[in-house]
Amino acid sequence: MFFEKENNARVLSSFLHQSSNELIDDKVRATRLSISRDIIRYISKSPTTWDETCTFNIKNIGEQFLDSLNVFDQSKPSHIDNIYSMSYRFLCEYDFLVGAGKELNMELRSIKDKIQGDIGEMDDMTKSQIIYASYMMPVNIAKYFINNANISDFKGFEQKKLEAEGLKQKWDEEIDKKEAKVEALKDKLEQYKTAFNFVALDQGFSNLGNKKAKEVFWLFLSLLGMGGLILSPLIAEIVIAVTRIYSGETLGLDHLIVLVPIFSIEIILIYFFRVILLNHRSVKAQIMQIELRQTLCQFIQSYADYSSEIKKQDEKALEKFENLIFSAIMSDTGNLPNTFDGVEQIAKLIKSVKNS
Repeated sequence: MFFEKENNARVLSSFLHQSSNELIDDKVRATRLSISRDIIRYISKSPTTWDETCTFNIKNIGEQFLDSLNVFDQSKPSHIDNIYSMSYRFLCEYDFLVGAGKELNMELRSIKDKIQGDIGEMDDMTKSQIIYASYMMPVNIAKYFINNANISDFKGFEQKKLEAEGLKQKWDEEIDKKEAKVEALKDKLEQYKTAFNFVALDQGFSNLGNKKAKEVFWLFLSLLGMGGLILSPLIAEIVIAVTRIYSGETLGLDHLIVLVPIFSIEIILIYFFRVILLNHRSVKAQIMQIELRQTLCQFIQSYADYSSEIKKQDEKALEKFENLIFSAIMSDTGNLPNTFDGVEQIAKLIKSVKNS
């Protein structure tokens, strides 16, 4: 703000009110004063526009111009010429920077032409100012704006732009690398998750297999014990018979009758031996199924990845695999003897003995 300031606007208004070219006998000075008043009147009507446009002359002669208006004495030709030349400078800058595609209005253009065509008597200072404003000042105004800090920043814009583009490219490359690392970590985590899931599944099968292994061990001991029980009556009978023979006794019918309960006991023991044996075989078959599931768990992920493409065409691609993995542990019960089968055999044996 310069012309828009209240004190400065008051100076302009006071000059326009007090000055009068009608009281001047010198027609050349009267014309110059009239032209100066017209320019200052335009400034007074639109101070903001002239403030924004005439920054160069405001900076260099602004205060000097206001001082000349304050001390103006229309009886002194030098005062008139001084204000005349400075007003022309403001008009030239306004014309130079009025804006792209715009021109001075008819009145201001006419005023500028009159000043440039002024051939009246002038002192050297006024003449030099008129020449300077017409020819040299536009160059100085251009240099002023080119060397302005904001313009200097603008001049470095292209360099800053290139630096910014290079920095952006560098950031993009780093972001791409980070994204690649994140994707790699994601894949690793997925693999670890899958591996953990199958490790847990394998661990479950392993625990179940350990239980079945213990069961097989105890069944095997039971088989040995049952075998010993089966053989013990026969061995006892043979030992007794051999002892009696060596002692000179004769084996009679009463001795043969003793074989009947022994034979019955043997049948019962053999029946239970068979039950234990079949249970032992069944548990071993279950262990084999568990071991098969543990083996399949080692390549289930690769099989699933490979089958994902096939499954798009065949939705049942994994059906057999899943049925095998997640099916129940089956035991072979087809050969287990019925509990009453042994009782029927014993009953038939007793009935045959009675009939005899």
